[in-house]
Amino acid sequence: MKMRIAVLFLIVFAAGCSAAWERSNVTGPQLVADTDACKVAATGGRLELQETLSGSTALLLPVSTLDHRAFAACMRERGYEQGFVAD
Repeated sequence: MKMRIAVLFLIVFAAGCSAAWERSNVTGPQLVADTDACKVAATGGRLELQETLSGSTALLLPVSTLDHRAFAACMRERGYEQGFVAD
């Protein structure tokens, strides 16, 4: 029973918090620029092919995935620290 309460508490706590990147003396526009640059650097894109019912192949829009570890490393290299803020 105690374990269920602890798990429930963690789920509720995690739902109310989000990760934030902080650095002293950074402006809003600089934070946005750094975040965008790190997202681009940490995103891997690829094209996907899909077989159709008629037997032909269709090219789907590019699928991109964010490598969260690479993104975090990029932000840390730029002097940011990750913290948590309540939503």
